[in-house]
Amino acid sequence: MGGVREALLHNDLDEARARLADAGRGTDDLLFALEDGLLLHYAGDPELSNARFEFAEQRVDELYTKSVARAAISLVTSDLVLKFEPRGIDNFLINYYRALNYMQLDDEPGALVEWRKLNSKLQFSRQQGDARYLDPPFFDYLAGLGLEADDPNEAYVSMRLAEAGYRVRGIAPPVELLDDLFRLAGDLGFEDHLEMYRGRYGVPADLEPLSYSEPGGGGAGGEFGARTGEVVVLLEDGLVAPIEEVRAYIPITEERASALEGSDREDRFDLALSLAEDYERGRYRDVTRRHAKRREIAYVMPLSLPAYGRGDPAFDWAEVIVGDASADARVLLEVSALQRAAFEDALLGIYAKTIARALVKWFAAAKLEEEAEEEGGDTAGDIVGALANVINVATERADTRAWLGLPDRIWMVRVRVAPGIHELRVRLPEFGEQSLGPVEVKAGSRTFVSFRVF
Repeated sequence: MGGVREALLHNDLDEARARLADAGRGTDDLLFALEDGLLLHYAGDPELSNARFEFAEQRVDELYTKSVARAAISLVTSDLVLKFEPRGIDNFLINYYRALNYMQLDDEPGALVEWRKLNSKLQFSRQQGDARYLDPPFFDYLAGLGLEADDPNEAYVSMRLAEAGYRVRGIAPPVELLDDLFRLAGDLGFEDHLEMYRGRYGVPADLEPLSYSEPGGGGAGGEFGARTGEVVVLLEDGLVAPIEEVRAYIPITEERASALEGSDREDRFDLALSLAEDYERGRYRDVTRRHAKRREIAYVMPLSLPAYGRGDPAFDWAEVIVGDASADARVLLEVSALQRAAFEDALLGIYAKTIARALVKWFAAAKLEEEAEEEGGDTAGDIVGALANVINVATERADTRAWLGLPDRIWMVRVRVAPGIHELRVRLPEFGEQSLGPVEVKAGSRTFVSFRVF
């Protein structure tokens, strides 16, 4: 993916797809489908993009049935023999992109299906007690916006969940979302909800001026209905942080080495977990191969471990202009930050499994060396031990697979304007002002536009 990401940074989608094709699917057909589906979305082929994402969704479902054989092999080789499984918010982003693709195709029923599937996934995640990084308010908020034209009740539920999500995080909800809640609660006759939101945020007149334009431009927020329509612009920014491979070394003392000789598999895993906890706390961060010269050290165990890198944002501020109206964008989804949380949540298990695998390999190498010495003397033992260690290092690679074409962040801008055709522009630092072409706005409806800046 290095060449693919380099092509994306130069905004060359054709080259990015060519590089991805050169890399090949290998055994990671799911990861290939995610990457290619995303590139096709940006390249303006929503139909083929959705075909790739549909395949990816089916493959994710199939992966609930684990491959016992591959899991067993991974205990003696590396996690790269396992099928790639999406982590963090990957599974939600599939439906986000599929919904946008259906909107490009003017297929409103198809988009509604994706918003509802997204809602179902979010609900399942909550029922499973998943961590908070798997429930960002952005997805509920966006699903509510997409569903309102078809089912205001369903949209209102999504928007309430989004408001609750912001509140538990101690983050002020977007003022546009509060406007939606007041408006829908009033339309649906939920007076008790209106009172609750008034008590929490004040009356609508007390809120900060909305970033909406009344018909004709200027002013703060007109009614959303017969007089106005709305443009929702989603700005995708930069490249998500990659997962990198780092080398680490953990010393095994003579005392631990002796204890390992009479240990069973469970004892080795307990030791691996203990070493993993020590490594996570930073105890072995400065250990190098030179520690092997110390007499009390039997072996310095080389490891290949994954480490989360840094995202590559493209801008820090953005303004969207629709006709005569304009509004500043707001970051609503920190993709890299959420993926980092998911990655770090799994790190202790990754460390423990990697160390347990290295212990098994080292123990086996030591046995081979001992047997070779008995058969052919010290020289034979040294040769066999050295070869075994080379093989152990060569077969151990960190699993750095991830959906690397994703943006670092997603921003949102909502602008209400009079019905009609308006010129849509985006103003970005260092990039200047760019035209996204004309956009048609219908009274009482929303038009979604997405734009990626690498």
